[in-house]
Amino acid sequence: MLKLGSPLDNIDRHQPANDPDSSQTTAVFDISPEAALHLLCLNIERLGAYYAQKPVGTDELHAHGSTPMGSDTPAEGEAKTVGLHVKDSDNPVDPVRATEEAIQMAILAKKFLSKKVPPIPLNEYLLRLHRYCPMSTAVYLAASVYISKMTLVENVLMVLPKNMHRLVLAGVWVASKALEDLSYPHSRVAKVGGVSEQELSKLEIGFCFLADFELRVDAQMLMKEALRPHTTLE
Repeated sequence: MLKLGSPLDNIDRHQPANDPDSSQTTAVFDISPEAALHLLCLNIERLGAYYAQKPVGTDELHAHGSTPMGSDTPAEGEAKTVGLHVKDSDNPVDPVRATEEAIQMAILAKKFLSKKVPPIPLNEYLLRLHRYCPMSTAVYLAASVYISKMTLVENVLMVLPKNMHRLVLAGVWVASKALEDLSYPHSRVAKVGGVSEQELSKLEIGFCFLADFELRVDAQMLMKEALRPHTTLE
């Protein structure tokens, strides 16, 4: 059975003292995919623990659970997301439209909720994904970057026990399409992830909107994400 070693074992070994920026750019490529997978798991679990400490009143996503993994999302939620668009920083903010988009984002976030907490622990779920659909270091770290930004910067969702499995599945799938030339068949990823092909498509689209379609990452961003376990969540 695949086991994950210490994720930061070899990060510091390749850092020349005279050029820290360059060392960060190159050191990220020395992280193994298994270590990056572990870093992704650590970050999502930390985010889950962080939001578990939030006051109950801030956890509005618990009020209306979505469907369990492998089931379709209610049709009424689909209709309400029509008209969602990528933000345009050049135009002034319209308070009414901003409110509407916040509601739409909340609807999208609910699509990642299951009625019950999945019985498989997150680390075992990620190991299953890696065993049958192994991906690169960049994909795993990019998925972590996307989710960190959604939660800590954009505040469009919270990581909860009921949504973290779907979030990592969608994040890894979106990152693989954004960064890799080749990807696994849609049906294979859906089967390994424990969802239907239709549900995986919905999660993928919803994830892209929640990420505002900002999927570009560079080595510095990936390295910063790799070091996130040593930082404080704010």
